[in-house]
Amino acid sequence: MTKTLDVVGICNALVDILVTVEEHDIKTLELTKGVMHLVDDARQAHVLGYVAGKPQVTELGGSAMNAIRTLAQLGKKTAFAGMVGVDAFGERIKSRMAQLGIQSHLGHGQEATGSCVILITPDGERTMNTNLGASRLYGSAEVPHAEIKRAQVLHFCGYQWDTDAQKKAIKEAVLTAKEAGTVVSFDVADPFAIGRSHADFLQVIEDDADIVFANREEAIMLYGGTPEAAAAKIAATGAIAVIKLGAEGALVQKGDEVFRIKPVVTTVLDTTAAGDMFAAGFLFGYTSGKSLQVSGQMAATVASDVISRVGATVSDAALAAVKQL
Repeated sequence: MTKTLDVVGICNALVDILVTVEEHDIKTLELTKGVMHLVDDARQAHVLGYVAGKPQVTELGGSAMNAIRTLAQLGKKTAFAGMVGVDAFGERIKSRMAQLGIQSHLGHGQEATGSCVILITPDGERTMNTNLGASRLYGSAEVPHAEIKRAQVLHFCGYQWDTDAQKKAIKEAVLTAKEAGTVVSFDVADPFAIGRSHADFLQVIEDDADIVFANREEAIMLYGGTPEAAAAKIAATGAIAVIKLGAEGALVQKGDEVFRIKPVVTTVLDTTAAGDMFAAGFLFGYTSGKSLQVSGQMAATVASDVISRVGATVSDAALAAVKQL
């Protein structure tokens, strides 16, 4: 089938609420700094009550949605599938996707649209409290099979490993992708997600993934040892390993070829969506036929830009710099 789409994403459709806090706030809320916590309605209400009055920024969220949004801003033809509630947040997500030209495949559940309260400490680290809401209702009926067949890449992340229905839907999406010759891109997403679904993630990497994104901690959690050893094990499956190393840049490996991606020096204000934007930059290069080295440089460019400000947005200057690369 002719590939008329560049990337289609499947993920939780969320609204992010970013709040600037102090180190003691993380301790008071009894949170583990730097990771994602799944919370119920009552816990989310408690966290929101605690941070009421603190500086806040609201953005559209969800890991693959962040990547798809940036790819659309870079001029790629994209689609996104998820689940929202029948509420103002759901309408906001649909409106923003239409504005960006992203093909929308949003189901409507009886629960409220999901939200993520992101607590940002002075060192730029983010601690997430995610109430998935309607996203947990995502299932087989919402899988955009036609779009997956027409796309160069299907991109999804480990946050989808929450309910049996979500897992089943992802497996069906992957099967469609493999039958259509669509590249399968998997971002393991978060240490929390690996802790819950370690064996499943290893199987996805072994059997299905063509591109695997992980940061240093996630790579070590997956395989033990070093990020370099993890990259080699991922590459041994036939997939492209993309290991993000923070201030040390990144490591990309395909087969026996290893590429070191230099970091782009910046001042860190907020690490929210850094990994998502890294994936967006890399997939922009990949779907444009660029080398793995150049794709990695594009990824580093957008990732360094997004962490230099509060909120999961990439500046026009960074988007232009990526296109120049």
